[in-house]
Amino acid sequence: MKGKWFLTVLFLAALPAVFAQEPAVSVPDTNAIKILFFAGLRDKLKEDYARAGESFSKIIALDPENAPANYELAVINFRQNKPLEAEIAIRKAVAIDANNLWYWRLLSELYKRKGDMDALVKVFNQMIRLSPDDDSFYFDRANAYLLAGKTEEALKSYDELEKKFGSSEALIRARTRAGKEKTAGPELMGTGALEAAVTSEQAMLIEGEKLFKQGDLNGALIQFKAILKITDQLYAAWEHTMAAEIALAAYKDAIKTGEEALSLYPSQAGLYYQMAVALMNDGQHDQALSNIKTAMQLDEGNALVLECYGDVLFLKGDKEAALLQWKKAQAGGNNSGRLKKKINEKKYIK
Repeated sequence: MKGKWFLTVLFLAALPAVFAQEPAVSVPDTNAIKILFFAGLRDKLKEDYARAGESFSKIIALDPENAPANYELAVINFRQNKPLEAEIAIRKAVAIDANNLWYWRLLSELYKRKGDMDALVKVFNQMIRLSPDDDSFYFDRANAYLLAGKTEEALKSYDELEKKFGSSEALIRARTRAGKEKTAGPELMGTGALEAAVTSEQAMLIEGEKLFKQGDLNGALIQFKAILKITDQLYAAWEHTMAAEIALAAYKDAIKTGEEALSLYPSQAGLYYQMAVALMNDGQHDQALSNIKTAMQLDEGNALVLECYGDVLFLKGDKEAALLQWKKAQAGGNNSGRLKKKINEKKYIK
């Protein structure tokens, strides 16, 4: 047993092997789809991702329920550092075929990079369902619980691991660290088991998130900016930096950060949303409208995006349309007190 992220090694050290289709996966028996599929695989091997993507997209247009084509399209987007497009495609693949372990492996890597630990736990549950004798999935799930601050669930996951595989030194150490975090409280977040599970940059991100939640916006911003000095490849650091700058009313700084971030991640709805908020508060309503519309296209139905769209419309003078978007946001699950007040008073409230 090894109490660490096994999937990191798997994905980063052996991408071609991991992203190979399982032999059991079959392609629908039509000549056109077969020709496109193997053309796509051939171009993928040549790293001609543009042509490969065209082939797999054509297959999906012909057969939307083609899970292998959605998977391959997700792989291509993943390799091109397009996480949003990759996530959309792989989620379609698992919705069509929930019993392919390779699909869940890719989705787990995307959620891990995104920092969505709650979603990651659900993915590991599926991986355990499909491969119940792989102890690494139980360790990875426990680490995800710890990163989400759910120590009780992590300890239960360790109990399940011991019941199935027996005790081990790695399990004892992991459980001890988790127990210390439970006893000591949030101040130990980012140490112990977490250090074994994340990179130093990710640990800094966790510390920054903790400071942000505690209201130490300047401290959080220092953490997020320190990460960006080390690497520009941790997407969450860009979005969190913008969020901290907006919370500090440093709107022009947030806009500058957003421009840099979008040059690296041009397909991330969250960045367009943050840009819209910053631009709106900076009085640049036309530019804010353009950004929030792009966010809506990339993340259709997001309640926060809908609320922001309503805000921009109100500030541009279209009060009826603004009220409609606020009501859509509320229907979509946004139950914040501020949104309710906007709807009741039919006006924008900062």
